[in-house]
Amino acid sequence: MKVSDILTSVLGLGFLCASALGFADSADPSEQVACRYEMKVMSHANNKALADHRAWFFWRQANMIQTQDADGDYGEIWERTDNGTIQYRKLYHTDKTAVEYMPADRPTNQMSFDWYKLSSMLSREELDALKLVKKTHVLGRNAELRKGKTDDQNIEVLWLPDEKLPAKIVRKDKRGSMELRLAEILPLSKAPRKPVDLEAIANYRHIDAADFGDMENDPFVKKVMAAEGHRHH
Repeated sequence: MKVSDILTSVLGLGFLCASALGFADSADPSEQVACRYEMKVMSHANNKALADHRAWFFWRQANMIQTQDADGDYGEIWERTDNGTIQYRKLYHTDKTAVEYMPADRPTNQMSFDWYKLSSMLSREELDALKLVKKTHVLGRNAELRKGKTDDQNIEVLWLPDEKLPAKIVRKDKRGSMELRLAEILPLSKAPRKPVDLEAIANYRHIDAADFGDMENDPFVKKVMAAEGHRHH
């Protein structure tokens, strides 16, 4: 499972309700942090629990979010520009290649970005939909245990209100469960592992995702299409 698949699972808590937590519209999770998350996916198939364990990194700056798998082969980067638009790229570090997703092409790829949600992994509305069970502490930080249910899925979140990040997300349904756990959080300046420098990414080969269909004979494109099991459009 790639980081993009992980974030699809994590960010896919697509339930909304009226605001109850009283977030200010100006609230913006801009603290510069470096996190290491561990994820476990349990699939109940044929009465057997099949587990998939992954670790990945998350770095947040005021106008940039970057993720990377534990091996450092693959990642993603979101950059917020001065006019509020969000630039999104998939990063294939081993191949020194960045795949760009232009704003005009995102509806075709079913991509829509909420900066608060990208920065916090949960939107304000999603947090509002969870009932506060108790206040506690985790990793020496203030935390809130929140629980809720949407559709046929039970959801539990251990939320860090000061950092505006989850210390844990657990989702369960009939098919299995997904658990995301924060293993380490540090100020970005003190983190032993840093995000890839923007200057280095600028020297990568850059490909517009919309051009994939015309590049079927390109070795990199062929490898990505084979790995992802589908064609880019």
